[in-house]
Amino acid sequence: MIRSRLSVTKTTPLATRGLVAAEHPAGADIGAAILERGGNAVDAAVATAFAMPVVEPFMSTIAGAGTMLIHVAKRGETVCLDFNPNAPMAAHASIYKLIGGIATYALFAWPRVEDDANVYGYRSVAVPGSVAGLALALERYGTMSLKDVVAPAVKLAREGFIADWYQALSTAKYLEELSAFPETARIHLRNGRSVYRPPSMEPGDRVTNPDLAASMELIGREGPDAFYRGAIAQAIHNDMAANGGWLTKDDLAAYQVRVVEPLRGRYRDLDLAFSPGATGGTTALEILNILEQFAPSACGYTTAAGLHVRAEAVRRAFADRFAHIGDPAVVGDAFRSLTTKEHARSVARDVKRGGAEGAAPRGVRPTSAGSARTGGRTPRGAAPSAPSDSTTRASDCTTHISVVDKNRNMVSLTHTAVSLWGARVVVPGTGILLNNGMIWFDPEPGKPNSIAPGKRGMVNMVPVLGFKKGKPYLALGAPGGRKIIAAIPQVIANLVDAKGSLQAAIDAPRLHHEGNGLEIDDRVGEKVMQALAQRGHTVARKTETYASLNFARPVGVRITAKGLEAGLDSFGAAAAAGH
Repeated sequence: MIRSRLSVTKTTPLATRGLVAAEHPAGADIGAAILERGGNAVDAAVATAFAMPVVEPFMSTIAGAGTMLIHVAKRGETVCLDFNPNAPMAAHASIYKLIGGIATYALFAWPRVEDDANVYGYRSVAVPGSVAGLALALERYGTMSLKDVVAPAVKLAREGFIADWYQALSTAKYLEELSAFPETARIHLRNGRSVYRPPSMEPGDRVTNPDLAASMELIGREGPDAFYRGAIAQAIHNDMAANGGWLTKDDLAAYQVRVVEPLRGRYRDLDLAFSPGATGGTTALEILNILEQFAPSACGYTTAAGLHVRAEAVRRAFADRFAHIGDPAVVGDAFRSLTTKEHARSVARDVKRGGAEGAAPRGVRPTSAGSARTGGRTPRGAAPSAPSDSTTRASDCTTHISVVDKNRNMVSLTHTAVSLWGARVVVPGTGILLNNGMIWFDPEPGKPNSIAPGKRGMVNMVPVLGFKKGKPYLALGAPGGRKIIAAIPQVIANLVDAKGSLQAAIDAPRLHHEGNGLEIDDRVGEKVMQALAQRGHTVARKTETYASLNFARPVGVRITAKGLEAGLDSFGAAAAAGH
């Protein structure tokens, strides 16, 4: 039997003076306009980041979190800004009641919590870092004022935009959940009840958020203090106190961005800068290091043998991730040994010996992936955590922005509400959606990633910058929950090994594996999937559509001899704009 198959791609003309790739056309346009006004890559990225919660409110929020990699070409400096959320000071390891079973619908397969209190609602909110991180990036590395950079987003929120299919679909998925929170329903639902209508045979609805416009305008005028110590902080404090949340104005006032050295790595001839610590960067680099132990032809996406190598690299890196990684400020950074070539060679040797899905990896382990109190032993209960089946529903979320300007400064910024629609809570009078960052912690005590006051959880984001022969080359990242961690290494391997375009590297079929089943894009073909099953994999075929987010949605910008080249996820609303 034959049947039709959907085949889509995107094309973007080469740019010479600057290019912005984002998950929505309106965001890309705003960033490109900033570049045209003379702003640099950081100015454009921050302007885009403020605009995205207006047109893509389900993916990011100014009360969210993010990781931003910046390369300043003139100084040859690359830096990472970690503005991910802290646990409130009232939080502790046993703050949630565990009720048995696994929360397989969440970002991680943690033990299930009573009332899903770590997944949504007021008790899921962590201390937000977005405004602090974006403002600090602009202050240190930008050229424009916060007021000017925020102004396009203020205008967009106040004057509104026409709803599109992307907003309608993403709202419809959570219509019942949004309706449970009156202020959220008032802001984000049509007449507080239904989905805003995109254009069809009739004009689409105009969507506005005047409360959010006023909040962003205040931030632009007074700076981040408006959010962390001023009127917005007080509004958040009051709403949390009235509804049983733990976040306070003292937590907000104490928040600090971490400015750190990137995690450096190399894949064949491409030098890479990832976010370090308890982020997706650590695991992504481990995956690439494992793949590098194989010839390009032996780890590609066109054969069952190559896909088997990819699947094992991803599976084994995720096993290490769940067993060992936590906030290095709390548990130490012994897990950094997972990113060494020595560890990768050990894992690769096991893969070559035929270790498959049911076998535990025999790679090198850190001597201590926990805090000093573990005494060098593997922390209690540190067995890898994995989804209960291969069709686990991830709470897809997050947005990504990649920018390169005329001076070849680069920015890779992943920004998030954490889960789709975050905590689903909008603070009255502000238009601001709150994050659900407590979902990033393992709610079971005694783990590297267990909750502690002021601690940061393990995040999925994988913004990355690439360099060739010391020169700027690539800005790349993706939304997509934990699927990001496997997607970005595969795109990089495609780009380096196949030597094609960035668009082709993103369009290629991908896979994901966390230990209990191999999810794979069915475009690889039935014979390949059967061959993978014969190699011992439990194969779950996935079909990419406009409604799915099976393997993350990467967007990036590559610097070539002819100009700036965009690569965009073809199934979402992603777009690039530049000059």
